[in-house]
Amino acid sequence: MSKALPQAVQDAQKAGKTVLELTGDDDKKYYFVKPGTKDIERFIATATKGKAFSAVKTLVLEKALSPSADELSREYEENPGKMVALNDALQSAVGMREDFAVKKL
Repeated sequence: MSKALPQAVQDAQKAGKTVLELTGDDDKKYYFVKPGTKDIERFIATATKGKAFSAVKTLVLEKALSPSADELSREYEENPGKMVALNDALQSAVGMREDFAVKKL
C-alpha cells in the first residue's frame, strides 16, 4: 500500500501546480513546486549580484512543500550542504544543468 502524499502536495496539485518529488540518499522524500521562469530569472539576478547562497536558499525555501520551508531551515542548520544539493536538483528539473555537445561547423 503506498503512503499518501503530504497535504501540502495534494493542495498544490489541486491548484494545478506541477510538483517535483526529490529523493535523498537516505530515501527521504522532498516535495517542491516546480520552479517557473520568474523563479529562475530572480535566481540568476540574485546570484549575479554576488549573492549566490541567498539565491540558492530563496529558491529552495520558496518552492518547498514538504518538508516545509521552516523544517528545511532547521535541516540546514544540521546539514548546511543540503540546501545546495536540493537547489541543484531543482535546477536540473528545469534544464539548468543540461549538458550539450558543441561542434564547430
